Amino acid sequence: MTSVDIHTHWFPPCYYELLASRTEEPRAERDGDDWNYLNGARSEPGMVREWFDLDMQFETAARTGMEMALVSSMGIHSDLDGLPAGEAREAARMVNEEWAAAQRRHPGRFFAAAAVPLQDTEMAIEELDHAITALDLRAVSIPSSVACEPLDTPRLAPFWARVEQLGVPLFIHPTDGTLLDVLDGYDKRLHGSLGRVVDSSVAVLRLVLSGTLDRHPDLKILHFHAGGVLPYAAGRLDKNASSADLVDQHPTTYLKRMWVDTAMPYPPTIAMALEFYGADRVLYGSDNPCWNPMAALEATRSLNLEATAMSAVLEGNARGLLDLRVPTSTAAGG
Repeated sequence: MTSVDIHTHWFPPCYYELLASRTEEPRAERDGDDWNYLNGARSEPGMVREWFDLDMQFETAARTGMEMALVSSMGIHSDLDGLPAGEAREAARMVNEEWAAAQRRHPGRFFAAAAVPLQDTEMAIEELDHAITALDLRAVSIPSSVACEPLDTPRLAPFWARVEQLGVPLFIHPTDGTLLDVLDGYDKRLHGSLGRVVDSSVAVLRLVLSGTLDRHPDLKILHFHAGGVLPYAAGRLDKNASSADLVDQHPTTYLKRMWVDTAMPYPPTIAMALEFYGADRVLYGSDNPCWNPMAALEATRSLNLEATAMSAVLEGNARGLLDLRVPTSTAAGG
């Protein structure tokens, strides 16, 4: 059986080499075959080889017993946050070029969501255009804040307009930029298990309450980790966050226009996502190498979905949302 893993993180080694050349944080340093990401409280030691080795990720996917296409995006330890705008643009171009090259090397097996330097809106739009129109990347990946600046900042309005115009999905992934200090303690376990999903949920709700989705109704948003805490809090959202002065509809109406993944591998959580968003808006995602792909796969299979719904979650929804067709010239080796 074939499937698509919508949520993987492969960081091209050249990006970490770039970080290693910096004297100020964020930066990186080698530790044998591993890397240490150095960024104050956001530091992550011992990032193992699989984060940087795409062949290893294909091997991990093969162990699921499925023929699996991988979709890579930026993540917490590669989100460009903290870099000056010029360096962020250089890094985004480097990553996007490497991802595009991997798409050509592995036609139909690997796809990517573009990195953009949101530190500067004009730069972000220029890099978005290059990544989508010249490099054929299939989505755009953004963190939930930029140097603690929220996504509903007015300066980003032209960026949302351009994403909508291009018609590509927008992947929203947590970062460690805003809640790490608030949820400090227990060796980052408190933030890692709860803070990150709250972080992205706040970002998504800000986009809703700011009217961004009224102004850009055709934005296609994928909120990782099964929509974070938002489906669980749906009743409170419609009671406490609905206002004719802010948005035209109940917050949950906007949320249900989004897509989510299965990278919250607990069967009741995935079942709630399916009930809230619909089986046509839930996509299989593993969060590999942060999480073993079997966790989300087994949790999803345990729900005993009817065959059509299972096929949609494992593959069909991703192919429809991202248009994962391979250009003829690439498929032929051109």
